[in-house]
Amino acid sequence: MSMAGATTWPAPPAVRRWTRMRADAGGVRSGGPPAARARRLLFDGRRSGWVAESPAAWRGRVLVHGAHKGVSSARGTAPAMAANGDEVKSIHSNESSKTLLKSEELYEYMLNTMVYSREHERLRELRLISEQHSRGFMSSPPDEAQLLSMLLKLTGARNTIEVGVFTGCSVLVTALAIPDDGRVVAIDVSREYFDLGLPVIEKAGVAHKVDFREGPALPILDELLSDEGNEGKFDFAFVDADKENYGGYHEQLLRLVRVGGVLAYDNTLWGGSVALPEDAPLKESDREMRAVLRAFNAKIAADRRVEAVQLPVADGITLCRRVV
Repeated sequence: MSMAGATTWPAPPAVRRWTRMRADAGGVRSGGPPAARARRLLFDGRRSGWVAESPAAWRGRVLVHGAHKGVSSARGTAPAMAANGDEVKSIHSNESSKTLLKSEELYEYMLNTMVYSREHERLRELRLISEQHSRGFMSSPPDEAQLLSMLLKLTGARNTIEVGVFTGCSVLVTALAIPDDGRVVAIDVSREYFDLGLPVIEKAGVAHKVDFREGPALPILDELLSDEGNEGKFDFAFVDADKENYGGYHEQLLRLVRVGGVLAYDNTLWGGSVALPEDAPLKESDREMRAVLRAFNAKIAADRRVEAVQLPVADGITLCRRVV
């Protein structure tokens, strides 16, 4: 759509918040004059409720997997502007569901039907704790957690590696899925966030399976490789960390994960931005991440050492089965 000589690109499925409009004859809880009673209702999947916004709050925005209600970028930077003057929102924030589905209603249906009813009580507890964090959007969503649990059980994984931990939601998923004598080597640059989730992991009775290692992942993975006994020792690896180093992690993990083992990489579709045209309005940080992930996706597509599949689950997860 052209506006004042500028092109406004439609956002891909995951970078739109799907809305409902209604004239609420009875008004909303906040009351107010009749003009204020027309509300756009946003379904907030994490809080299981509809959130009302007045037209003035959302008219003329460009939303990218987006923060709403005037929420600034999760990175704390000044708002980026599209060519037509509209504000461009960050792809990831606490105000958006991390899903590529076209409909929030469909996503909620899936969560309510297949996920929440089967969610381990400690996973639910840690998920809710993580959602209250200012960077809660970094946590693995519950549908992705369910997929990881299934994959770990299907592959019979016993020894695993996780690069990027945050509060430990996916670490807990893994620890619950692997045998009692299994081990998760969990790597993160800081244990500050992990310590928030550790009491829940301990309450779940699986803390003895977790080997947390603090520091940058590349040297820690090199340290693991310095022991020849670790080559091909691991059954599964999950990476949800700094995307710029995904390529380096891939090379290291291919040596640590056995032939037939699985490597999983999170956020590889980055809110659908990888498919947007070059001149689409994006925050500069998201544009850089789009380029990084497009390059990584191309690397995996050309890598004959693995069989790969890219799934539109959560923010895009790429699964690689090591074949050589």
